[in-house]
This record gives sequence, structure tokens and C-alpha cells, in this order.
Amino acid sequence: MGRIRKGRAASIWPLTRRLFFCVFAHLCLFSCATPEKPTAQLHWSPPPAPPPPIQTVSVVSQKSNVFPGWVQAYLTGGLRGVERLSAYRTAYVFIKEIKGNNDTAITQWALHFSVERELPRMVAARVQNRLERNVKTYPDYEYGVFFENAIKVFSNARYERAVKLDDFWFERLISVENGVEVNRREFLFLIMVAIEKNTLVDQINAIFPTIPLVPEPTRAQLNAISHVKSAFFTGF
Repeated sequence: MGRIRKGRAASIWPLTRRLFFCVFAHLCLFSCATPEKPTAQLHWSPPPAPPPPIQTVSVVSQKSNVFPGWVQAYLTGGLRGVERLSAYRTAYVFIKEIKGNNDTAITQWALHFSVERELPRMVAARVQNRLERNVKTYPDYEYGVFFENAIKVFSNARYERAVKLDDFWFERLISVENGVEVNRREFLFLIMVAIEKNTLVDQINAIFPTIPLVPEPTRAQLNAISHVKSAFFTGF
């Protein structure tokens, strides 16, 4: 076998030694860089405080021991809530309410309540809400003179076959209002009037042609009037 010459062996050894130390250092670095398993850290923070109640109300006295279903539906869902009750699904319901701290004055008002006098105002208010529902700017701008004249005509119209169905009153203590302690007592008197849907629809449709259009609306306003009339009782 050939012998490795002394000079060549001497040149290989330093290279081998350097390679050994590089691999060793790399292994040490890798072992040091390996992350340890993280330990879970729990951070506790108190739950957010509940917002202050808008209104805290308790009933002090009432007309009868039990709130009628229509009163509960009205207080929680408005007129729509009452009209969803099975007893009133074929009728339009209007509720006149008055509140104050003088029960004698409120009772006198209720005794002299007149369907013929009060219903036109309630119908006109509902008509106004319907006309305003889908406008993009201002009702006067979109409907022209029709808007103001419609409210006037409906406020002065006579409505037949509307009846007062019931009334109810209760006294309530308002302890908190808008987050402020007030401790205020007041009486609330509700009177329910109803009219069959078909009856009121016929009467409203008969009133529409009597609304004066002077000065004459623009073409865009006439289109808006025609559109709202065609779907007037959807969501009325």
C-alpha cells in the first residue's frame, strides 16, 4: 500500500479540526435555540359594568288586577303589537294615550273622549307616518303640496263605523330615567279605538281624490304620489 506523505497529512488535520468544531457549535446553537414549552398565563380583568337603565318603572295602582292583553301588547310593541293579537287582526287599531300627575283631570278627559273628534287626528298621524316612511329627502320636496294637503284633509275627514273598544289606566313610579334617579309618579290613561280594515281602506281610498294639488306637482312628484298610493296599505 502506498503511504501518505507527511506533508499532505499535516494539511488535512487543521481542516478536519475546523469542520468538527463548526458542527459542534451548530449543534449547541440549535439546542439553545429550541424554545421551551410556553406556560399558560391567565390575565383576569373585571367584566364591564352594565349600562345604566334607561328607565326603571314600577306600577303603583291600576284600573283592575290584571293588565289586559292589548295593554301589554301596546306597551311592548306599539300599535303593531296590538294588531298582531288574534282578536284584532282584521282591524286597524288606534290608541289614544294621555299622561300626567293629576288623576282627576285625566279621568275627566277620558269621560269626555269622543271617537268622532279624536279619530281623524289619529288617522292623519298614521297617514303622515306612512308617507314619510320611504322618502329619501323631505316629504314636501318629494310629494310637493300633496303632503301638507293630505294631512289637512285626513285631519278633517269623518270616519264611520269606528268604535271605542276598551280603556285602561294605571299609576306608575319612574325611579330612574336615563340613568338619573327621579322618583316621579304619573298616571297613564289608554283608550283603544278600532275600525275594520276593509272599512277604513274604502274610506281612505275615497279621500285621496279629494286632496287638492295646487300648485300642480312636478312629474317626479306625481310619480312619487302614484307610487305611494299604489302600495299605501303595505305597512300602514
